[in-house]
Amino acid sequence: MDVDELQFPVLGTFPNGSLEIAASPVNLTLNTSIGLRDGYYDGLRIVDSRSRWFRVRGARKLHGVGRFGGYNLFLNQRIRVSLDLEDENREADLEDVRRIVLADFNTWRGWSSRGDFDVLVRRVKAADTVPGLIRVLAEMVR
Repeated sequence: MDVDELQFPVLGTFPNGSLEIAASPVNLTLNTSIGLRDGYYDGLRIVDSRSRWFRVRGARKLHGVGRFGGYNLFLNQRIRVSLDLEDENREADLEDVRRIVLADFNTWRGWSSRGDFDVLVRRVKAADTVPGLIRVLAEMVR
């Protein structure tokens, strides 16, 4: 399955509990050659805006992105990645997704450093659907 079949925005959850919010396929598939080599997408699970769970089975480089083929002064290359996704054939439960998000809020200090963190927490707690919760996150992290 290809990322174009996902309904965006999506919420990615990593094995260590951290999150990624991607507003579009372009956001989800932009990385660096070092990130790809170091396994950035390994174990990534995605819930899309249809409340469906997916697992990343593999990732491969498509091409460099930007001037000079995407290379910077440190010889790291910005790249576009193709993701091989597997549909887990299960619907995301609102309370499970909310628990994942709130757990990340508690473990990563970057969230609480926001000036509007209390508003973000209230909006996450008030969301009444998984797509609504993902939209809240996507709007708040722009």
